[in-house]
Amino acid sequence: IISGCDSTLTVLGMSAIISSIAHYLGLGILAFIGSTEEDDRRLGFVAPVLFFILALQTGLSGLRPEERLIRLSRNMCLLLTAVLHFIHGMTDPVLMSLSASHVSSFRRHFPVLFVSACLFILPVLLSYVLWHHYALNTWLFAVTAFCVELCLKVIVSLTVYTLFMIDGYYNVLWEKLDDYVYYVRSTGNIIEFIFGVVMFGNGAYTMMFESGSKIRACMMCLHAYFNIYLQAKNGWKTFMNRRTAVKKINSLPEIKGSRLQEIDDVCAICYHEFTTSARITPCNHYFHALCLRKWLYIQDTCPMCHQKVYIEDDIKDNSNISNNNGFIAPNENPEEVIREAAAESDRELNEDDSTDCDDDVQRERNGVIQHTGTAAEEFINDDTD
Repeated sequence: IISGCDSTLTVLGMSAIISSIAHYLGLGILAFIGSTEEDDRRLGFVAPVLFFILALQTGLSGLRPEERLIRLSRNMCLLLTAVLHFIHGMTDPVLMSLSASHVSSFRRHFPVLFVSACLFILPVLLSYVLWHHYALNTWLFAVTAFCVELCLKVIVSLTVYTLFMIDGYYNVLWEKLDDYVYYVRSTGNIIEFIFGVVMFGNGAYTMMFESGSKIRACMMCLHAYFNIYLQAKNGWKTFMNRRTAVKKINSLPEIKGSRLQEIDDVCAICYHEFTTSARITPCNHYFHALCLRKWLYIQDTCPMCHQKVYIEDDIKDNSNISNNNGFIAPNENPEEVIREAAAESDRELNEDDSTDCDDDVQRERNGVIQHTGTAAEEFINDDTD
């Protein structure tokens, strides 16, 4: 192993060996968990590139044999944590797919749950072994931080998976589910952002006081842009768009209780009955608040008639309510409702004006591809002594 890294050419050869091992490891895991995503087949490319850059950055081939073995073992620990992060990127979409589609087969769930458990146990074991054999330094701090981050990401994925499974088990509309998923995912993203900032500080300390290099400086710039700036920008944009959608929904009139029971119909989006409340659009169609909010993430027109959902501060609760089939609730004035319907039919339909918002559950796949594409900068940036 030592002689296999004594020159740039031999480092390339070892990178080729790592590429083959990582490629077949990735294919085996994909087959085991039942994933067919093409983007998840890049492990055989990411792992050798990361190993080669780490070797160049640390000057692996120019070290003495004893120092080279120590440096190689440290680089392999960083590479292992990077591979585990990439494998989590494979399993997370499968977990979300199984839970959201309410697949009940235990044989289908067991493989991905087993891999998730391994992704939680292996970082804990790795950190335990390293802390019992090495004193605290910047390299050990970086490896431990990556292990803790991976454990937290696994917990977030399993928590969202559990929420979806509970929702499918009870087979009733859980109007707060979207909020809970958003809170869990947002907490995970905030923690991931904090780890990114901490790793940047750890890399800056290493570059200034331990071993600075041009490659490390470039990797730190990439890490700061992709894992800190872009993540903060996208997270803030998602938060603002979601808050805007919630504000729009809350400005619409709401009906509850006996008034809701007088209208015998279902939500036109999810086809579930109204149990607690419904929101009424200006065109007198009504939906679950959760369903309408998800619709507004895509476009701001009514799902039934495609008229724009005008949100005005002076909207008042309209007593003339008809259901989605045009049925008028009892004790209503039919002539007034007909006049309003005729006036509405003369309006020009507006289509477009769609809002730019990332769906919270779609961020479940979000973030996974982007993170695996930029995670290498984190590990390269923190191959510290």
